[in-house]
Amino acid sequence: MNKNKKIILISLIIGLMVTTVAFFIGCGTSVQKQETVGTWNISKVWAVDDGTKVKATDLNHPLMLQNGIFDGSRIKIFGCRNETVAFQIILQGGTSDTPSVQVKFDSIGPIANTGITNNPDTYYIGRNIELFKEEYLNVTKRSHGLVWEGTSGAQIPADLTGLIPDPLVPLNLLSNGFTVPAGRNQGVWIDIYIPKSVSSGTYESTISIQLGNKVFSQLPVELEVVNATIPDKPTDKTMLWFSGNDTTTVLKRFFPDPYNVSTEQVQALMSRFYRLARRHSITLFFGQDAAPDDYILGLLNGSVFSASAGYYGWGIGQGQDMYSIHTYGGTLSPTEANTWDNWFKANAPAVEYFLYVQDEPPPEDFSQVNQIALNAKPVPSFVTTAYTPDLSNIDIFCELPDHFSVQNATQAQALGKRIWAYNGERPFSGTFATDDVAISPRVNPWIQYKYSIPRWFYWESTYYNNFQAGSQTQTNVFEQPLTFVNGDGDEVNGDGLLIYPGRDYVFPNEDRGFNGPLPSIRLKNWRRGIQDVEYLVLAKTAGFISAHNEALQIITKALADETDYFQAVGWPENGEMWLEARRKLALLFR
Repeated sequence: MNKNKKIILISLIIGLMVTTVAFFIGCGTSVQKQETVGTWNISKVWAVDDGTKVKATDLNHPLMLQNGIFDGSRIKIFGCRNETVAFQIILQGGTSDTPSVQVKFDSIGPIANTGITNNPDTYYIGRNIELFKEEYLNVTKRSHGLVWEGTSGAQIPADLTGLIPDPLVPLNLLSNGFTVPAGRNQGVWIDIYIPKSVSSGTYESTISIQLGNKVFSQLPVELEVVNATIPDKPTDKTMLWFSGNDTTTVLKRFFPDPYNVSTEQVQALMSRFYRLARRHSITLFFGQDAAPDDYILGLLNGSVFSASAGYYGWGIGQGQDMYSIHTYGGTLSPTEANTWDNWFKANAPAVEYFLYVQDEPPPEDFSQVNQIALNAKPVPSFVTTAYTPDLSNIDIFCELPDHFSVQNATQAQALGKRIWAYNGERPFSGTFATDDVAISPRVNPWIQYKYSIPRWFYWESTYYNNFQAGSQTQTNVFEQPLTFVNGDGDEVNGDGLLIYPGRDYVFPNEDRGFNGPLPSIRLKNWRRGIQDVEYLVLAKTAGFISAHNEALQIITKALADETDYFQAVGWPENGEMWLEARRKLALLFR
């Protein structure tokens, strides 16, 4: 054979080898050994449920080869109509960075994105499927105080330092794709909202991982829609505060001059936050207005959540079910109280409204608190403290889980009081800390349902400015995991932060280029728990009492009557077990 023929033959063989590798990577369901084609250098592609945090450095994760939704080759998920189902794709980097990676997944069966836009005021219209790049926070110091006692012990979640995923940035904002770092995991979070109109059945599609327009890996997906529909009004009621129009917090991140912003601009931004929370089945609130107005009316009658206002998804057109007057502390004169009361009776008679009298009042303030509550009648009054007969004029007590006694709550309710819960502390409840397990916010709705707690309050979602540290301390929330530090020695990763800013004029290098809020993995796990509870309600309503009761046994103990400090939590921390509990309930409606 002459030299030219040898060169041609070798070229053909090399070309065939490259084509064969590309074909098998493109058609195969996952990459089990590292192959390099061009700039492609991703060694593994796998999937996992939404109940597990996969750190960037977990390269030999025990769920990598097989788990509750992934058999090593195919993703199988399930859900009800009007539910959002979530899972994660994990891309493991090879020996060098792989830039410009894109993940494509726009439809499955009749569920498809149509006419979507990045306009923050109409972002959800036509958006049934959302894909997010998971970003990572380097947790080097464990939380302590407020969420659990000490820095080690049975009650503290293990192995949650290092690069922990939490902020979620929509992939559609990343026009040039993203980079999978060498020797690191890069997670992609996927939400599928199942419209009410979808028929029950199994639908199939494919997720494509590609560079530019060239597909390098694909994962088939099966979605089983069971014959049940989650209602638009949640069984577990919530209230999540955000800093709203605070010039030192939210507005400072979104506007270069937060002191020179029109009312219309502020309300447009606030509506984007409200709609994000609504897509997560959570009632966001602000409540620092001096008097009722048309914007408040829009929240309570549902017009802020209408299609014409730019909303689509769970709870479309539904009004909010609560309103807080003078959140975190205020007073009402008898005239002001009557104005508010008459307005609610005329415009929102089904809404739970109250005066937020004081946050965590000490005993020496009880006399003053009682007087403020008395002056505010007939408006109900609210405080965050354990129930005590000494606060006889208070109507709503909101208790920390380590003080929440079901026995005491029952006695207080017999006297006409309402007893709610707020925040979270292990082992009495789940927490919202970044260095807690993924399912921790999910646990709280189950506890809320099992122990008949009417509403669960989380104190803040946009704590970008750690003023409790003793000074105005702006936090770089995409770089600094420690968000809460106070004079009592409490330090908590992610405390008060469930929603990230899409713009950032305080830290311009962190600006994600979106004039709206961005969700977190912790926010999505709170939603998962809220929607889990609807499975329990559906099962009980349909007469599956045994299955309902069996599922509730996943919580063996919680709150102050059943547990104490330094014990292990009374529920499994493995997200796979929560997935199976939900699956057993879903199978009832096949």
